[in-house]
Amino acid sequence: MPIIQTCYKPSHIWKDAHFSTIYPSTLRKVTGIQYKRERIELWDGDFLDLDWSMAKSSIPNVKTKKKKAIVLPENVQPSKSLAILSHGFLGNSTRPYLLGGVKAFNAIGWDALAWNHRGLSGENNRLERITIHGGSDDLEAVINHTLSKGIYEEIVLVGYSKGANITLKYAGEKGSEIPKEIKKIVGISSPTDLQGSVDAMGKSGFYAERFKGKLLKFLKNRWELIDNQMFKEFEKYKFLDDFTNNYIAPLHGMKDAEEYYEQCAAAPHVPKIRIPTFILNAKNDPVLSESCAMLDVAKDSDYIFSEYPNYGGHCGFYASNPEGLYYGDKRMIEFVEGKIVV
Repeated sequence: MPIIQTCYKPSHIWKDAHFSTIYPSTLRKVTGIQYKRERIELWDGDFLDLDWSMAKSSIPNVKTKKKKAIVLPENVQPSKSLAILSHGFLGNSTRPYLLGGVKAFNAIGWDALAWNHRGLSGENNRLERITIHGGSDDLEAVINHTLSKGIYEEIVLVGYSKGANITLKYAGEKGSEIPKEIKKIVGISSPTDLQGSVDAMGKSGFYAERFKGKLLKFLKNRWELIDNQMFKEFEKYKFLDDFTNNYIAPLHGMKDAEEYYEQCAAAPHVPKIRIPTFILNAKNDPVLSESCAMLDVAKDSDYIFSEYPNYGGHCGFYASNPEGLYYGDKRMIEFVEGKIVV
């Protein structure tokens, strides 16, 4: 498909890559979301925590004459449409960007399922293994569990940052064998070229240091799952790459960081996607390279739609509106509803 003509034109400070990345991540407020948690068991003895936000919960309640009794209007039916949303690196279902997506889908009558990667739901997992950038097996477990309910006729997969890479990798691995209920894919600020993303951040750049600090804190919170000698090594690591090279890659059966970036990247799989897929990356994203936008693939694909505005930062795309939704939220819904003009 041709590259999508962007209509994102922020003003003033929102053109700044760092402000448009950091402000939405730290100060954005999304209200009105109520989750119901469900835990599923995994093949390896571990678990994932899923947070559900049902579309009907956003419909005003109607009180009956009975004290405290509440019913829904007669014309309200359970949704047959579901968005499965995957968060970014060391995030969870409460991150502002993800809540914005949940709210946007609920507003059009869709249920939303935000799943928490291993160890990030507020409780440590049973196993040392984590959900890595290539963790499409964990996403597949969530999808299969959802399909087993037999409720949803229409499913959209949405991913942000690391979650976008996982989502796009899953869709490419499945190709034409993807479950028929899955109709569309959305990836926002996706590091499809992981090595390119690492290079864009720089080995000791601000964001690499920020991610390293978050990772070290995460690992310290699960010290009882980690070999004591290995745990002592963490304090010696100077760069984020050191953790990937010496701990995360070997823990998941890969030789080193180079092999991790190669095996976990979605880029080689994106050309094999066989359902409509929307990729929204920003040119001024401080942690992604241009190669992550998959522009060359989009030009030659019948399924890949790539929008690459000049601004937006990383999982930012700020926009001011009464609903509290950002450009990425609205653009995603426009794609799902077939309203994006190519």
